[in-house]
Amino acid sequence: MAATGYTEWYFQLFNTVTRSAIDDDTGIVNVLTENSPVELTIYSDDRGTSASNPLTFTNGVARFFTADTVTACDLSILTEKSHAVFIESFAPSMHRVDIDPDKIQQKLCIPYLIVGASEAVVDTGFDIAANMMIKDIEVDVFAVGTGAVLLVGTSTVTSGFCIGVAASTTGIPATLLEEANVSSSAVFGQYLANGTGTFVRKKHIRANATSGANIIYSNTTSSSTAGSGYIYLLFDRIPSRTA
Repeated sequence: MAATGYTEWYFQLFNTVTRSAIDDDTGIVNVLTENSPVELTIYSDDRGTSASNPLTFTNGVARFFTADTVTACDLSILTEKSHAVFIESFAPSMHRVDIDPDKIQQKLCIPYLIVGASEAVVDTGFDIAANMMIKDIEVDVFAVGTGAVLLVGTSTVTSGFCIGVAASTTGIPATLLEEANVSSSAVFGQYLANGTGTFVRKKHIRANATSGANIIYSNTTSSSTAGSGYIYLLFDRIPSRTA
């Protein structure tokens, strides 16, 4: 039971096949405002000690605190074995998250926030594992950043997934719904397309264990309003490779 003013959140990852708890010490969970990409302020105890968000699982357990005015939140999870899960309206009374170990196709949901001006590279806290074959990217604009233009990539290629995506209209930009070789306005980065003029789509696997792992985004054009939304990375888990 949390002290007055705070609510405790505690849940364990479970394997849906073996029905056993999952031991995960490197998986990540991003705690978001319910029905919004804005990160919640979370604490490590009921005394208001600041905690990082995203946070890391310990033995497959996530434990954090929020202000007691928070009655539900959304969770974006990427486990140690590269299972991506998004849970809406998660409540403090829910103490388990089920993971299907046999699921190959995955969709990682990453929130982004534009505060107004052009911004430096933002590390999302999510990393690409060696067993992730990334096939596509989507961006969903939740709140308009007037004039904002997004790059999404990694710590080594900051525009590796997409280049110059307008975040100035709500919804999913049409340029990321078109194949690169049929549209002069396609904005896929070098991880997902190659060539000049006529582009050919491709897939991306992290080159090695030490570079290109951190997933990042940046806003390259000054925005007159703050904005936010979601970045979706679609990938297949490769069972034969370690994460």
